[in-house]
Amino acid sequence: MSIELKTFGGAYFPKDKALKKHSDLKPLATAVNAATKTIAEAVIFGKLAAEHPEHIDDFFKVKIWEHREGLPCPELDVFSPDFFDTVAIWNVNAGEPAAAPQPESEERTEWENNKAQEEIKIVAQLDQASRAACLALFGPVPGITSAQYGQIVDLKNDDEPSFARELAEALSKETRSLALAPERQEQLLAWVRENTKESAQWPDIKKQITKWIDTPIDKRPQPASTNTEENRTDTDSTLGGGNKTDRSPDLAHNLSTLKIEVAVAILGMYDEIDIYWIPNRLFIPAKAMAEAEQDPRFTAWWKKLRGTPGILDYSRAAIIALIKSAPEELWIDPVALREYINRELVEFDHAHPDQKTVDAACRPKSRATPKVNENDEAKPPVPGETQPPAVCPAKAAQLDKELNEAFAQSSEPVQQPTDQPKVENLGGGVFSVDALINTAPSNEVEKQEVPPALSVREIEIAHALNELMSGRTSIGDQDDIENLITTTGKDIEHIFPLLIADITSTEFCLSPDFSDEEVQDVATTILEQWSDDISVRQKIALDAIVEYRRPAPPKSVALDPPAVTAKPDAEPEPVAETNAPLSSITYQQQLTIAALQGLCSNSAYCNQYEELPAMAAGLARGVINHQEGSCASD
Repeated sequence: MSIELKTFGGAYFPKDKALKKHSDLKPLATAVNAATKTIAEAVIFGKLAAEHPEHIDDFFKVKIWEHREGLPCPELDVFSPDFFDTVAIWNVNAGEPAAAPQPESEERTEWENNKAQEEIKIVAQLDQASRAACLALFGPVPGITSAQYGQIVDLKNDDEPSFARELAEALSKETRSLALAPERQEQLLAWVRENTKESAQWPDIKKQITKWIDTPIDKRPQPASTNTEENRTDTDSTLGGGNKTDRSPDLAHNLSTLKIEVAVAILGMYDEIDIYWIPNRLFIPAKAMAEAEQDPRFTAWWKKLRGTPGILDYSRAAIIALIKSAPEELWIDPVALREYINRELVEFDHAHPDQKTVDAACRPKSRATPKVNENDEAKPPVPGETQPPAVCPAKAAQLDKELNEAFAQSSEPVQQPTDQPKVENLGGGVFSVDALINTAPSNEVEKQEVPPALSVREIEIAHALNELMSGRTSIGDQDDIENLITTTGKDIEHIFPLLIADITSTEFCLSPDFSDEEVQDVATTILEQWSDDISVRQKIALDAIVEYRRPAPPKSVALDPPAVTAKPDAEPEPVAETNAPLSSITYQQQLTIAALQGLCSNSAYCNQYEELPAMAAGLARGVINHQEGSCASD
């Protein structure tokens, strides 16, 4: 018996996030012969995985329709990227393609001119889920274009979690939010965005919305962004905002997001980054820097940009490129910094910054190289500034011995020249913190930079690391640490400041500060998995401290058995042993624990604290009753 095959069409539409990375990505359409719609979907997905494996995650789930007469049909078994450009358009309401309008040749010019005039959809006439998604994406607008409606459909169909999707779900669940006046909706959205984490799920967001609506109007908390004074400079000029920029349309751009972008530019100064898809390794410390407002570079840049009129209207590329392109020490001079911003911050199209600006924002800044002073060779040696002797490997041990004897015999520390750092050999391969951090400047190059003084916290970290390097910890002896350092291929003078910087950066994102034991454990882990890439090392440090602080599993506690009062038999019962171990938990208790874990992991039930125990116990009893009924029927 032969199975009749039908023709099914399939279309893959790219996600907005993917278009930012691959601007040339187009919708793909194809057709296959299959018995059912499910089989056709599987076949088309297999073709996508075979022909475009690098873009599997860049498209939404395939849209399938059964072909019939009158519908445009793409080519069989071949993906066509031009199908929706020349042959058809996608009918969102019907979920299938429709023939593209073919204007007459004499009317083509007029049709091309009117093509940009898109049909406006009335938001009030949309379904509840679409109105909630529209409010989450575009705010309280009366009408939207077809392109904006397409974004609403994409948001509803998107499987990836995002704050906009969770906000839309929460708004659709709390229908009172859709009936508010537009100005009230703006206040609600601004307050929710300021007081809700980006990773919050819709039940938590819905609680915030309900709390705001249930509060009397005169007592409702107002977001900071609605305060007109917060949207103005010190000279009472407006900061802008509300205009279309190169940022995501579902991102509410305000002073808070601008602060994070400034911090990203400072932290990613010498890194190549995608400014439209900032990685967590950079976003997390940038957000912490913006909230703390303690870094002098950040505060200098932020104070000047905060006082720049219309700063919220500039693109993200322009802001980051401005900071990355600035001279090294410009932020130290407030007057020069203001002149630089006024001169260089020029942009004509905020929504589409030019490629040169985008490249400057994404590419790493070149580091300044010290210039060789050509006159140094002709200069006579300065008294008190001796060149370090060249020692062959055969004499290294003898030299080290002589140095140790010299330091041991000297009752007073040797007075070194004031322009050189103090170097102290403690013996046994252990050096002082000053010697490891500060290196003597060479006479062959100009003294371009002076290493910044260590902060109090960095000195504490350095002392903890010195204890580790000396083998005075329980982690390992000196030989073990030296072996770890040898495997990195670096010397201790090079590794020591890198470890301090890595641990300081990781500690900045967490609370509380690391203890000495945590500093030593994280440093050992970094040495064991050494990488020259700073981002890799900081990820290793973050994973190490998370693992170190992970609470140990609870230990089993033996309890005394309950005392039971009963009439004695003819023979006395033996006395129960003290601290006898409890019997294993029952099958029903195991089912109850499993049900409770499952309910807690479900975002729809995890906040119903009072009902969870009863629900878990009911599920366990239901399973047992079902099993007993099955056994009885057998």
